[in-house]
Amino acid sequence: KMDIFTRIQAPNIRGIKDVFPKVRVIHLKGGPERSIDRRCLYEFLPEFSENLKDFINRERENYDIIYSHYWLSGLVGRLIKHKFDIPLFHMYHTLAFLKKRKLEEENEHGTRLETEERLAYISDAIVSLSWNERKKLVEFYGITPSKVKVIYPGVNKNLFYPISSQKILKEKQSNKKERILLYVGRIEPVKGLMTIIEALFLLKKKNISLYDQIKLIVIGGGKKDLDLPRNKEFIRIKESMREKKLRGKVIFLGSKKQAELNKYYSAADVLIVPSLYESFGLVVIEALACGTPVIVSQIGEMRTIVKEGKNGFSFRPNDPFSLARYLERFFSQEKKLWDGNKISQDVIKRFSWERTSEETYRFFNRILNKKAFATTIFPHDESLRPA
Repeated sequence: KMDIFTRIQAPNIRGIKDVFPKVRVIHLKGGPERSIDRRCLYEFLPEFSENLKDFINRERENYDIIYSHYWLSGLVGRLIKHKFDIPLFHMYHTLAFLKKRKLEEENEHGTRLETEERLAYISDAIVSLSWNERKKLVEFYGITPSKVKVIYPGVNKNLFYPISSQKILKEKQSNKKERILLYVGRIEPVKGLMTIIEALFLLKKKNISLYDQIKLIVIGGGKKDLDLPRNKEFIRIKESMREKKLRGKVIFLGSKKQAELNKYYSAADVLIVPSLYESFGLVVIEALACGTPVIVSQIGEMRTIVKEGKNGFSFRPNDPFSLARYLERFFSQEKKLWDGNKISQDVIKRFSWERTSEETYRFFNRILNKKAFATTIFPHDESLRPA
């Protein structure tokens, strides 16, 4: 059995929802009953945590494990662990100290670094999305390597698959000569979208024939008319586009539902992932599952997902010259890459949710069957000491 706890984000979606025979999603009060910026969630954690403790007491649930995701839910998990003496498994998804190394200025909550450090010690086990992240966790926090298990995420083959040319986007159908570059992700400095803008400007100066054919579609950043105009990185990118006279080259569509993404992946000639830091890069395997090749930063696990010259290429992160060269190389020899069906079949074989769930379940059992957990006690106002 699994209960998934989340905060109420809409007044009409609350209470307990049965999504599978043994899986429930439970909505608890934690701040305003609407969607809010994740950077504002910290102040509502005490209310959410109290409601979670009340639920467990009221329902008399006996949970075997807590599995928290991201540092905010890790804070809640820590409280529940100590209150009910339940083992805590944690997944960071991204690490603040690694993001900080890539950016001179990162707008993170003041307590995030300290919280992530504490979670490294008080968690009974950690699930990591990449070998690089596991290595950095062990080195930076000094935790035992056996405490961290690398488990790759999977791709949902029922959502992400190649779509026939008759059903693809009107953006591409409007001009058959257009080459569609696709970006999918949040619009913030660490995601490196500015690198694509600068690479387009370089192509404009040195390869005008390719530049004239290219159009960049950007998906992400929230609602197009509501959230994008208030996004600092979006404003910075738009100003850069005006200075570089890239009018008509970039279409910002805002965020799209996951079920809609496969038609955008399928319509694109190539997905570009220019991140400065990425723990795994789920959009890469989503695009590949749709048969679309990728050009990605040479970072993290993306270096192993991409098979150079077969399903895409990788370039030096934060280097628009490197990206511009690989765009030229891609469009000059794209027919030499694997065909879409082979690209799709290869990634589905390597990354499936079935494998992810099996590995996660085995890891849970291995930790639970230990006589002693790998927890470090972190008392209030005292230095760390091993359990």
